Amino acid sequence: MPARTLLGLTLGKRLPTVDGDLAVPGLRDRVTVRRDKFGVPHIDAAHAADAWFALGFCQGQDRAFQLETNLRVGRGTLAELVGPPGLAIDRLSRRIGFHRSAVEQTAVISALARDTLTAFCHGINAAFVHGLPKKPHELAILGGELTPWTPADVLAFLKLTSFLLPGNWDVELARLRVLSTDGPDALRALDPAFQAVPGERLLGAAGVVEALAADIAAFQTARPTGGGSNNFVVRGDRTLSGLPLLASDPHLAPTVPAPWYLAHVRTPAWSVAGATFAGTPTFAIGHNEVACWGITAGLTDNTDLWLEPVGPDGQPEGVRRREVIAVKGAADHVEEVTVTPRGPVISPLLDGATVAISLQAVWLMPLPVDGFLSAQRATTFDDFRAPFAHWPGLPQNVVYADRTGVTGYQLVGQLPKRRGSTGLIPLHPDAASWEADLVPFEAMPHRVNPPYFATANAAPPDGDVWLGADFVEHYRTTVLTEELAARAVGWTVEDCRALQKNVRSKPWEQVRDLVLSLAPGDGDLNEALGLLRDWDGHLRATSGAATLFTLLLHDLTIQHARQVAPNSWPAMLGGDGEPPLGHNLFADRTTGPTVARLLATEPREQMRQSLADTVRMLKAKYGPSADWWQWGDLRPLHVTHALFGKHWLLGRAFNLPVVPVGGDANTVSQAGVRPLAPLEPTHNFPNLRIVFDPSDWNETRIDLCGGQSGNPLSPHYDDLFHLRERGDAAKLPWDADQVLKATKSTLRLSPVSSPRS
Repeated sequence: MPARTLLGLTLGKRLPTVDGDLAVPGLRDRVTVRRDKFGVPHIDAAHAADAWFALGFCQGQDRAFQLETNLRVGRGTLAELVGPPGLAIDRLSRRIGFHRSAVEQTAVISALARDTLTAFCHGINAAFVHGLPKKPHELAILGGELTPWTPADVLAFLKLTSFLLPGNWDVELARLRVLSTDGPDALRALDPAFQAVPGERLLGAAGVVEALAADIAAFQTARPTGGGSNNFVVRGDRTLSGLPLLASDPHLAPTVPAPWYLAHVRTPAWSVAGATFAGTPTFAIGHNEVACWGITAGLTDNTDLWLEPVGPDGQPEGVRRREVIAVKGAADHVEEVTVTPRGPVISPLLDGATVAISLQAVWLMPLPVDGFLSAQRATTFDDFRAPFAHWPGLPQNVVYADRTGVTGYQLVGQLPKRRGSTGLIPLHPDAASWEADLVPFEAMPHRVNPPYFATANAAPPDGDVWLGADFVEHYRTTVLTEELAARAVGWTVEDCRALQKNVRSKPWEQVRDLVLSLAPGDGDLNEALGLLRDWDGHLRATSGAATLFTLLLHDLTIQHARQVAPNSWPAMLGGDGEPPLGHNLFADRTTGPTVARLLATEPREQMRQSLADTVRMLKAKYGPSADWWQWGDLRPLHVTHALFGKHWLLGRAFNLPVVPVGGDANTVSQAGVRPLAPLEPTHNFPNLRIVFDPSDWNETRIDLCGGQSGNPLSPHYDDLFHLRERGDAAKLPWDADQVLKATKSTLRLSPVSSPRS
């Protein structure tokens, strides 16, 4: 019997109420929620507060357990639900203080932000009580009840996301491991961005790094790190319609439900549609009546780690507090938390250690938050940009287009000014510091009316301030830019969708002539050269040559790292399979240096040996010819449930089917793998793709790796995933008549008391 069928027979479907009339507390007036055939809510409200309430209500109905885990990881209360396996997660959450700092931040946010977050949370809480006849399957299995949300929980989730999505603290830890074991020369050989510091300043750091790495590894079982993204904009003089086109595809860990929640909100004063992060009311990728926007991770450096001296009492200097963590089925745990003048100590305090590691981050500061809260209503590029002067969250490259023909780009995310450091490695606080004020918004790079513009996590355009050094390689950005430049007119929505799926390998184009010039040898080497000679350089799922070339690059990268850093090289190449060093950003930018070394030194015998050895391995392990080595089969996509994904039975009910995918970390259609495990399932994938056409908002095309619902018994748990696998995408209707045509269910929400006049 299929696992989902068994789950339904055991616990029932537990579907939300999506038709009829409901009276709920917290509304000012009536609200109508129409859902289309993919379960996307189209909300009509007379007031802004009711609109945000309804968005929260819909998220609470469709993503209740996802919201519960978001809240508990942010508060550090997961062990109360799942028992001892959640304790390490809670301990790190309490040490970092996501929720603690969020509570402080609620005192400084604007009235608009406070009202929006409050209404949104009231909607979530009303859905838990009135919109779900039964609690989610996960809570029925685990026990426990849904927890009411507060505005601090939304802000804590923003901080949690800022910590887990690409930054550079993980690379700082990897660099510190190399420095403390193999020394500065080894790190320079691996990472040209590094500038040496005296080695004696790192004494005692190695053990602390290992302990912190273990804690973060546990933390990431609940919330995996990693990510990337592409976006691009094409000006109207290059499109078929004469108005711009904009595409955005964020790349995150392949989890179900996806972090993205689709919605359309309409009020008499404004409307917005697109993709929100579940747990937030902001449309990070979306459009209103006039403008559209899309994002990629900016990767600017808003976070530093510090080596805090430990005193004779075994404690670093700072304010101490005791955090009591409830643990289901076990005694409460008391976590001793220390907050230094820079920020919280996030490493365990080890006996005999001379240092501890603290974290200083812009997103932990009690700063006002605006950004997408106001920008989603803007109708000019200047009005869109202005709210991001107050955006202390994760950095983003934002592209913009509107119906007047304007296109633009803005790098957002507040950054520190540093003294004595570039923030590349943890330092002692007497060696460097942050200045009191932050980088002014006016200094952040932006562009107005470029004919086309693409971002893909590479270094932003030059600016006047230090932005960081831990950006990914230029390959995806280069392919996007080359493809956009190659066609001067006639771009359509479908052309943009095709570009989002591009798997052209720029590294292969760089080394093709060198590889194909290798002298022939034994049968295995000749087979490899023949396969690569006939290859078009696209990393398709059905390509055996794609497998061969990828494994060649990985092998040569590992050989070099072993040579220059014999004790710590795995730290910079993805670790031994365990995060955080397993998915650090340096591991995602090893291809460029490898390609440069190949072109500079032409190690022909090394390449010939590697190719022959790779063919022999593939034959022995997978089959006698390239038909058995297809890239997508050997390195597939596993979309798994964050909690039950590895359970022998529940995983079958909650996970999505395993599918072959093409691409790698350097193709536009990204499917990243660790250099040390190139045949493991991809950990980084475009789980959402959107293309906006300002000439007709009804032509917005969306494909989502999953569905709107987090309920595996809902038809909307994976319907968009199956649509994607067929190569299709959903439309997101905008005009009122198109919404009515698309409507499959209608829920009318009304206040408990009479509507106000």
